[in-house]
Amino acid sequence: MAAQQRKLLGLVRSTYDGESDSDPYIRTVAASADLLEARRNILLWRVWVLERMCPLTFALLKSRGALGELVDAFIRRCNISPFRETQAPEFLDMVSTYPDHVLASVSRFERALMRVRDGESGPFEVTWNVDPHLVLIRLAMQLPLDEPIEEGAWRVVVSPQEPGGFSIERTG
Repeated sequence: MAAQQRKLLGLVRSTYDGESDSDPYIRTVAASADLLEARRNILLWRVWVLERMCPLTFALLKSRGALGELVDAFIRRCNISPFRETQAPEFLDMVSTYPDHVLASVSRFERALMRVRDGESGPFEVTWNVDPHLVLIRLAMQLPLDEPIEEGAWRVVVSPQEPGGFSIERTG
């Protein structure tokens, strides 16, 4: 039973190809339209949660055409809780490790804001290699990042002690 449940989870996450499995039930599920519908519903639920819980990272991923790819990766790699409050922090933690520095910085910033909102005192520091002012303003206004962004070194400190919850300082 446990093995079958792991296979079913793999089918839902698209990490298991059950079409060649010896279990006829797993083969039937793998070929079913219901499985595709379940995957679609899970994707839509994850997207809905992320759009509301981490709007800046969501907007950047959407504008870069990478949203579907990273949500799919999140579903495949993470044992996601059904509770939406835990999904966005886990997603932001995953995205914060990506090599795209702007994307990683935005997700770290948003994660730091969540921590402060949840009562952690911080401070949390996020380094940037571009000016975060333009990035954050444009993402908050749901505008594309189509203007050149000044490169350099900046530090954003997120803390309840900062006026407005965070400060931005050029460091180099």
